[in-house]
Amino acid sequence: MKHRFLLCITVFLACHPLLWPQTLTNQFPPDKYDHRDDGAAPSASVPTAPSASVKGSRDEGRNTDYRAASFSADGVPIAQPLPAAPTGVPVHIAAKRQTKTGDLYTLDGDVEIDYRGYILRAGKATYDASTGLVEAEGKLRLEGGPDDESISADRGSVNLEQQTAHFYNVTGSIRLEHAARPTADLTSKQEQYLPGERTPPDPQTGPSNPLIFTGREVFKDGPHRYRVLDGSVTSCQLPRPDWRLVASRIFIDKDANGDGGGKAIARNTRFTLLQIPIVYLPYATHPIDSDGRQSGFLIPSFGVSTSKGTIFGEQYFWALSRSMDLTLGSEYYTQRGFAPRGEFRMRGSGLDFLDAHFHSLLDRRTQTATATSQSGNQGGTDLLVDGRHDFSPDTRGVLDLEYLSSYVFRQAFEENFSLAISSEVKSQAFLTHKSAGISESLRFDRYQSFETNTPLTEVRILHTPTLEAEAAGQRVPGTPLMGRFSASIGGLSRSEPGVQIGQVRRLDLYPHLEFPFSLKGWNFRPEIALRDTAYSKSQLPGTGLPVVRSSSLNRSDFEAGFEIHPPVVQRDFTPSWLVRLLGGDLRHTVEPDLQYRYVGGVHNFNSVLRFDETDIVSDTSEIEYSLTQRLFLRNLRKHPCSADEPATPSGMCSGGTIDWLSWRVTQKYFLHPDFGGAVVSGARNVLSSTLDLTGVAFLTQPRFLSPVVSRLRLRTTAATDLEWDLDYDAKLGRITSSDLFAAYRHNDYAFAISHAKLDAPELSPTSTANLAQAVSNYNQLRLLASYGGSGKRGLSAGANGGYDFTLSTLQFGGVQAAYNWNCCGISLEYRRYALGSVRNENQYLYSFSLAGIGTAGNLRRAIRIF
Repeated sequence: MKHRFLLCITVFLACHPLLWPQTLTNQFPPDKYDHRDDGAAPSASVPTAPSASVKGSRDEGRNTDYRAASFSADGVPIAQPLPAAPTGVPVHIAAKRQTKTGDLYTLDGDVEIDYRGYILRAGKATYDASTGLVEAEGKLRLEGGPDDESISADRGSVNLEQQTAHFYNVTGSIRLEHAARPTADLTSKQEQYLPGERTPPDPQTGPSNPLIFTGREVFKDGPHRYRVLDGSVTSCQLPRPDWRLVASRIFIDKDANGDGGGKAIARNTRFTLLQIPIVYLPYATHPIDSDGRQSGFLIPSFGVSTSKGTIFGEQYFWALSRSMDLTLGSEYYTQRGFAPRGEFRMRGSGLDFLDAHFHSLLDRRTQTATATSQSGNQGGTDLLVDGRHDFSPDTRGVLDLEYLSSYVFRQAFEENFSLAISSEVKSQAFLTHKSAGISESLRFDRYQSFETNTPLTEVRILHTPTLEAEAAGQRVPGTPLMGRFSASIGGLSRSEPGVQIGQVRRLDLYPHLEFPFSLKGWNFRPEIALRDTAYSKSQLPGTGLPVVRSSSLNRSDFEAGFEIHPPVVQRDFTPSWLVRLLGGDLRHTVEPDLQYRYVGGVHNFNSVLRFDETDIVSDTSEIEYSLTQRLFLRNLRKHPCSADEPATPSGMCSGGTIDWLSWRVTQKYFLHPDFGGAVVSGARNVLSSTLDLTGVAFLTQPRFLSPVVSRLRLRTTAATDLEWDLDYDAKLGRITSSDLFAAYRHNDYAFAISHAKLDAPELSPTSTANLAQAVSNYNQLRLLASYGGSGKRGLSAGANGGYDFTLSTLQFGGVQAAYNWNCCGISLEYRRYALGSVRNENQYLYSFSLAGIGTAGNLRRAIRIF
């Protein structure tokens, strides 16, 4: 049975021409140039007829430069360039011994022929100047040409004029220049070039990716075209390549598509890995240039999951054009059914692009999934569309759309854990124009929040096409005043269980007037503003769930405020022990800040329907005071330049200042604790005064003081990162919100830890009837540690995990190990998901990478640990 299974896999793979999609480009195909070493375009005046205009020999036993003089000290003639014949091509010939009969040169001993970008070396050779034909043997080597080729053979014949050849017992390479771009995939390294080849390109611009071939016989049928008999191709270092395709016939055409892109075709092929035959393919192709993309089937994928069963997948790649492609395929889960997926990519001129992705599951289970069971139907569809088009330098359109049919589908089948637990779906599309500090936009927004995984328990807020205009702060002519303005008009709707708010039209006008000035180092900014918002519908005040009424509503307010920014207080610390310890001196700064804000006239707050931040403006009189401290480190001694410092020619840096540490502590004092009657005790009250201040953006009762808000950030180098956001509520006597993140990287080692905790004020039991009032406290820890990376040679390993202290469970965890040889590598990963009753799954993932070809497997980049 096992042999029958292996035979079926081999036959299945044999029916798939291999293809690996490449990077999209928005550039036009290159012009057709004649492949001369000077790069000149074809011209009728350029001579093409062969002509031996240079002749000579090298003194036997000497290593004299044959271009330096006419004769050696013994009177033996030495090669010297002469003017080209009017219809000929310059040729340089050098050998220890040579004779000439008519146009035929007989050369012996260290033969070297330099002809139109080609350099041919051999032990013996004959050269026919009338035809350009060279017959050579004895360590024959041909270098150069339009493909930057390097061919070594026992013997062969070469027509330098027609760029054709026939070689025997060959080892050769064609250097394929790829566009430099960041990548984590394996690439052929610089040491993979054949011995004796010219110096590889600068590693800063990326190495060339050579196609290396061997063969009993190799025919060169013209520029860019090669035939290999009884040979192999690879992009790995010889003589023991990690992988190669061994075939009886191999055809290589670097310009098969007519645009510089090409392909290699192999017949009767055996794919070997680490000298072990893996699979037989009667026919196989793959692109040999970064811009040469071909339509065809991708490598099939296989996997195992405890909830999906055995997984088989296949996709078809369709290269629609140089800047557009489409990938369609499906996976089959033996326990669940088919899971179609697809991707469309398009790149236009400038920053224009359009991407569309979808994945779905046609779950064959018929029972409806519930909040307490994962045995029902969990199928669904997730579709994302992102795009941008610049109509002019000042006008652009943007799409960022997502459609999710089922939250249970996301929880059960989304591969990325962070996305799997996200209950929000946001979509927006807008067209905007900006000019002279004024912007106008037409936008559409859709917000969807799944409060539970039970169907029909979600909140939807829709902004139908809304017209917005905004003017940035500009000087009022003839005055020291600054003015700015914003306005919007559009339609809104909202739905949630028990609440249906149909179409509501809203008009909002919001002009500001400011008077910024400075006095003896103090900066002041007083301002006043008027705001008027008109609604076509309103709600009955004093009710739990919104009760919509058809009567219109107008909300007006007067706003005033001022900001005071005192001078920054600073002190430098320059003791010698500190300079020796840190490599420089420290500057400590203290920045106090004081702001006052007044809003009056909002007497109908509880009659306003809620859609976004525009609708939560309330009466208030509040003072915000804050203190920000910073530590700046100035380097004094020379040291190797780090990643966050500008590089110097010597590689050593000194001086420069790092924003080492910043710590901001702030709090608000409310002079009107009930915010003009807007706060209802025992309910969740979201106000503009608290929305952007703390991690808990709502109040449950009137209060004078907000929580103390602390924001600490530390970044000593590019390898160190620390941030801690903390809210302490003195009235409750506890920390209500805490988010800690720390990361460190040193060489191949990387560590990261994050902790997120929310302990919000409790609500009364009756208020949870409204889903918008529900609060879910959490206490979660995330860890990651890794050694190496996807492109590191040798062993790499990493692990991550997430623990929920509230549920006392490990929500997810993963372990990945990878090993990369010279130009191939394998990665294995085990992942564990535990998302309550919806998902309890173990996954076994793998990927296999070949330099110059691509990656196969079900370990996708989005879920890798490194």
